[in-house]
Amino acid sequence: MKRREMAVAFVCVMVSLLLCSCVSGKDIVAIDHEPVGTNEVSAVPESAGEYRIVDSHLHCLDFLQRADGFGPLVEKMDEAGVSEAVLFGMAMSKRWDEHAPNKPACYLGNDSRAYYFSETDYIMLEQYEKESDAVQARFFPFVCGMNPNDRNAVEYISQLLDLYPGEIYGIGELMSRRDDLTALTYGEPTRTDHPAFLAIYDLAAEKGLPVLIHHNIAGAYMDDPIYLEELERALEHNRKTNIIWAHVGISRRVEISNLVEIADGLLEKHPNLHMDLSWVVYDDYINKNGGSLKEWAALLEKHQDRIMIGSDKVGNWGTCPGEITKCYPLLDLSSDAAARKVSHENILKLVRR
Repeated sequence: MKRREMAVAFVCVMVSLLLCSCVSGKDIVAIDHEPVGTNEVSAVPESAGEYRIVDSHLHCLDFLQRADGFGPLVEKMDEAGVSEAVLFGMAMSKRWDEHAPNKPACYLGNDSRAYYFSETDYIMLEQYEKESDAVQARFFPFVCGMNPNDRNAVEYISQLLDLYPGEIYGIGELMSRRDDLTALTYGEPTRTDHPAFLAIYDLAAEKGLPVLIHHNIAGAYMDDPIYLEELERALEHNRKTNIIWAHVGISRRVEISNLVEIADGLLEKHPNLHMDLSWVVYDDYINKNGGSLKEWAALLEKHQDRIMIGSDKVGNWGTCPGEITKCYPLLDLSSDAAARKVSHENILKLVRR
């Protein structure tokens, strides 16, 4: 019954928004930005999914800066019931060294190094601009192609905002404390409280843009959140900066026994903190068993205004629907209001400031 009621509510909301867009003459997706073209709106098929989802974490390019393209992506979004998505490239590119016999598929493909790749933003934005207004209306591009240890990064972001006015809705996913990728990347390890990072937060607050960061809470196989203080210093630096913490600080082989308690405490303490439940945190922590699912459902209910879900797909869309629909059990345990906020309202609030 809940899902049927949500579907009806979604149709009513879409009709209301469409009427508002006709009155204002502006595209409903770009409320606080320049209109993204015409008044075309691409609606999600009613039978596409049991919940309306806005994917809060989607890479349109992989670690070799390749992708399946917008056409196949939109098809998979429709299949999964995803109406819109936050979209960004890949901040890192993987080298193919002379000694490596095969081209690596991702950063773990071999021992070759990775490096920051600013061209990822231009590749994404140029491809995005070639799409129809209806397709563009379904995406919120973020920019990520910068070294957050470089104090020039904030100037690079400013230049992108000038070059693509009204097309950039956020910053990220920026990498910090990223297990093997940190070890393989040229330069000093990144951290969320680095002076260059702090300058990015200030610019984001000035422009009203959220910042999505990947910041592991601990090292591999270490049940001690040794990197938590770095995150807290970042959150305290500028309370006007909305920071989205990807995967609740979890990556492969990061094993924290009291993660749900830590997440609860951080959300209580830091009003500018938001969390996305994407990638391995869902399988390894949230849906580990029936008890863990109920614990996270309680956290979601308590902090329903600052949690969102995403697929974290990287350039290939074959398994995209499954990465979304696997979250249904968590949404099923939530109230209608909480499920609605987590599935789409929270991220839309951040990108439509």
